[in-house]
Amino acid sequence: MFEECFGNGPFIFRINENGTGPQLLMQVCSERGWKEYNPDNDSNWNVWWRSTGFPVSHHKSLYGWQYINHVPKGSAICRKDNLVRYLRCMKKVYGSIYDFSPHGFNLPLEYTKLAAECSRGRSQSERDEHKFFEDKPVWICKPVAQSQGRGIFLFRKLSELNYDSNTVVQRYIEKPLLVGGYKFDLRLYVCIPSYYPLTIYMYREGLARFGTDKFSLNDLRNPFRHLTNCSINKFGPGYTEMKDRVGSGCKWTLRQLRRYFRQAGILDWLLWQKITSLVILTVLSNITQIPPTTNCFEFFGFDVLIDTSLRPWLLEVNLSPALSTDCDADILVKKPMLHDMFDLLGLPLYNTGLSVYDIYATEVDENVREEEIDPPKLSLKNTITVLNAAGRWKKKHKKMSALQSSRSNSGIRGKNTATNQKPFLNLPKVQVDGRTLTSPNHQVPGFRSVSEYKPWGNGRDWRFPTAREGRWVRIWPTAIDVLHKSADCNSSAHVKHMVTRVMKFTKSAKDLARKHPTASESQLTEFLQDEMQISGDIWIPPI
Repeated sequence: MFEECFGNGPFIFRINENGTGPQLLMQVCSERGWKEYNPDNDSNWNVWWRSTGFPVSHHKSLYGWQYINHVPKGSAICRKDNLVRYLRCMKKVYGSIYDFSPHGFNLPLEYTKLAAECSRGRSQSERDEHKFFEDKPVWICKPVAQSQGRGIFLFRKLSELNYDSNTVVQRYIEKPLLVGGYKFDLRLYVCIPSYYPLTIYMYREGLARFGTDKFSLNDLRNPFRHLTNCSINKFGPGYTEMKDRVGSGCKWTLRQLRRYFRQAGILDWLLWQKITSLVILTVLSNITQIPPTTNCFEFFGFDVLIDTSLRPWLLEVNLSPALSTDCDADILVKKPMLHDMFDLLGLPLYNTGLSVYDIYATEVDENVREEEIDPPKLSLKNTITVLNAAGRWKKKHKKMSALQSSRSNSGIRGKNTATNQKPFLNLPKVQVDGRTLTSPNHQVPGFRSVSEYKPWGNGRDWRFPTAREGRWVRIWPTAIDVLHKSADCNSSAHVKHMVTRVMKFTKSAKDLARKHPTASESQLTEFLQDEMQISGDIWIPPI
């Protein structure tokens, strides 16, 4: 399948408009044997990665062998004002299941509502709970057009609010979970290769990002106490210091965080199930606005805060999560994540004559759960030849093609074997760099009616998504439900069906954690899989 789609020539990657981008991304692309796009010599490219979105015309003019990293209107939830509005609307329709984002206001439009809220101060229960603090609650102001923590500040009194652009003001989470007295949040990585039908993957590893000064509500002006953005804290005076429990720097991997939870006696299984629900529900908040497309995907960074009651709060969604490598934790998480994501999307691994390079082993006996294996040291890598890596990749994807062919022959889906893939494109051929390619067609990889679903140009059929690829775990759909497998799946009625299933998932997880307080993590996971009839894995970070 991939030989027919990509040919035998070099697979060409393009980054942004000017060819500059994260060094780690360029390194991973080179390790996979891809050639960097040169506008002077290359007339075509295979994958184009941009930090910002693409014009609609780019989506409609894609070739069957070209892939881009953004979906039309998929970035809407990454604007802070849109996210507040979408989640508020969903909460009005579906109730408290959407109560995972701090109450917020979009300014200047909702300034009067904010003023009325500020004038009320704290409720009596909040006064009793925070009796040693002031009566006024704390608010956080976030400029809509800024990123990396720029322009964010905290205040109690409305007179302290000063803004000169569209801004979001939210209730500040005043009781965050602390490690050694330091506030932290989670950076979670989410990949959505298809919205029709909706398919969501979340990476098992991620980052815990710490403030570099100890948390205190007595000092609202110190960003190193309250903001966890690494872009801010790496310039803080306490960044290199050996901080209590946290150590130097400002990042842990999720594996490190979970080991701390174990040492501290924190039972966190239910927390991760709540986070899974939070991610799915957030994606569902604007899904009806997104048109059907193929050969494009979204890669999000979800920022989640945990409070002292182990309740997760969504802070924001990042369109292009940082791929910089400021510390060892970044390299340990982001490099294998990118390799696994490109495998998930079916983008090839080629032999280009490079002698050796480091590739992260993901081959684990399917009959043995990862939790039952002694976790390797975080720096452990396997050095293998590119030729062997490419051979393993080809062998793996030929098996996947054979599996899809068997589904085709059994009547589960329409015929889509390697021999009839060209009629699927049904387009004239052109020669580029010795490769047989096809001309663009807006009906195949571009917009189309939802009843005309077709797989990606490389044969990826997201009606049958794999349960796992490396450490990418499918969190939606929880099962390949034949009744809801059609591409026409984002109507209001179907969104309601999906929200209802997430509500059932969350309730089941809570009930199991309450009924079986002494059960192990693996036992609770099996109970949840059986009760919800989940055909894939349950997402949970490694330990």
